Amino acid sequence: MLIAFQEVVAGIVNHNRPRRAQNRFRKIAESSEPSRDHMRLTEDQVCMVAEDFDASRLHVHPKSSLHASTRRIEMSYIASGGYCRQLAITFATSTASDYVHEVADFLYETASQHIKFPRPELFGELSLPLQDPNGQNLQVILYIDGEIVKIQRPDHAGDAYYCGRPGKHCDSVNIQYVVDKRVVIRYVVSGLSGATHDRTFIEWSREFMDFLDTLPEDVVVLGDPAYRNLHPRIVATVGGRNLAPEEIRYNDACTRIRQVVERSIGATKLKWWMSQMKENRFPAKKGRLFAAKCMVAICQLHNRFTNYI
Repeated sequence: MLIAFQEVVAGIVNHNRPRRAQNRFRKIAESSEPSRDHMRLTEDQVCMVAEDFDASRLHVHPKSSLHASTRRIEMSYIASGGYCRQLAITFATSTASDYVHEVADFLYETASQHIKFPRPELFGELSLPLQDPNGQNLQVILYIDGEIVKIQRPDHAGDAYYCGRPGKHCDSVNIQYVVDKRVVIRYVVSGLSGATHDRTFIEWSREFMDFLDTLPEDVVVLGDPAYRNLHPRIVATVGGRNLAPEEIRYNDACTRIRQVVERSIGATKLKWWMSQMKENRFPAKKGRLFAAKCMVAICQLHNRFTNYI
């Protein structure tokens, strides 16, 4: 008994003794180190993107086919933290920034080939059942959520892009993700200020609102309370106090199946460091367009090459 007591006291007094192994922190990429080690695609995947790039540019510049390493510059850029100085060190070129913008434009222009709304014949495969508090059986096919990404403050923008949310005090742009249960990004909207409300941002997307108009009555998109009452085909949890048992059951079901969109956002952050809220930030001194294009490029690469959870 005395030995057991001594062990308990020792555990209380020794505050430095960890209960488990220390967390492993990833070292943030710095502008003075090469970025080749931060590459997130295999050689075959880079060559695949390079071939697509060259094929799309041949009809414009027939003699301007570049080596696959040029495309690797862009992949390394968004995978390592976004320092063009890193790329110049790694690839021994002073035009790394030009290559980054060129490939970002290409991935943005071709994003519609890999980021598409599901066709009606796929609704059955993608749907998950959900019963609302009134007893109506719904089929959830897509999930929506928003995220902000840090950028440099654009010239003459003032505080227009400043987001003052707790833990997010920075200049940023808002990104809206629409994903399915397979963690495939089906639609993405990017470019508005990080201070823009999620509901306002997605409501301004005519393409997404038109898609909602085409859905059958029992097919819905699941969002968080920010999207409540946005459209009859978007459902969210029930708010308020003193909820009825069926409302609590409904909220639990929504929370459980909606985790897929959180995992999708987490997967893009894990693989493409530029989208993380850390020291990384997109250059946007001359405007936010490049940052928006890079986020769309990340979503395309996610759909093509990420191993889904």
